[in-house]
Amino acid sequence: MLALAAFFLLSLRRGLRGLFDAMLVLLVAYAWFEIAWGWNYARAPIEARIGTFDAAAVNPHAVAALRVKAIAELNALAPLAHARESAGYDRSALRTAWLPIVRALGDRWNPHVGAPKWTIVAPFMALNGTQGFINPLTLESQLAPDLLWFEVPFDLAHEWSHVAGFAREDEANYIGVLTCLRDPDPIARYSGWMSVLFALPPLPRYAKTTFTPLVWSDFAAIRARNAHNLNVAFARFSWGTYNHYLKSNHVASGIANYDEVTRLLLGIPRTRAGLPRVTVR
Repeated sequence: MLALAAFFLLSLRRGLRGLFDAMLVLLVAYAWFEIAWGWNYARAPIEARIGTFDAAAVNPHAVAALRVKAIAELNALAPLAHARESAGYDRSALRTAWLPIVRALGDRWNPHVGAPKWTIVAPFMALNGTQGFINPLTLESQLAPDLLWFEVPFDLAHEWSHVAGFAREDEANYIGVLTCLRDPDPIARYSGWMSVLFALPPLPRYAKTTFTPLVWSDFAAIRARNAHNLNVAFARFSWGTYNHYLKSNHVASGIANYDEVTRLLLGIPRTRAGLPRVTVR
């Protein structure tokens, strides 16, 4: 009986030590995350910092005009982008288009960004529809393995923007869009306008003649990818968790913040070079 009690106490001691070690690792990881990147959520939104945001420019008429522009650009760019599909996008040109934007919006340093890295959680990204993320401990961009070729430029520029300290999803989307639209590569511009269209309030349906066959085929490819890879229950759980995470980090709208990029695109004027016009530093 005494031996059994001693064995129990020893097992309990080892279990508690293991629990303490696990909690210590989690504490160190959380502290590292906050120091390396997490405090960026406390950064004031860019529309409050740049001095040029015009809320009156965000209205139904402007949204409708932006939709018309996005449709026209997609139809015009589709054959040019598809002609370059085998060559792929130019990552160095994408970074050249991206860096002046983050500097115009307040960065006084050149963020170190490059090719997306492989990640062991790639299968889970396909299951829940996550297109990319940054490792908050190493600040490396990681993209989903099932991204289609025309999705990559925008998603990479989006993740680079997180690396540059823009934590809010609408801001990363905004920088990603401007990057793609400034890039001379038709694949990047096609990627950017596709993201603009998807961020707009959805219409019940589009007429068949709204888009060219090439654009419709790309929409079909996205649907087919999602139908094959997406696990609805897992996606609902993981995105619900992320929704709570964003709300707990000063993003009141949660995951709806992604589509709030429309406010920034319409409300922030741009220079002739396609950079956000800023009057406050």
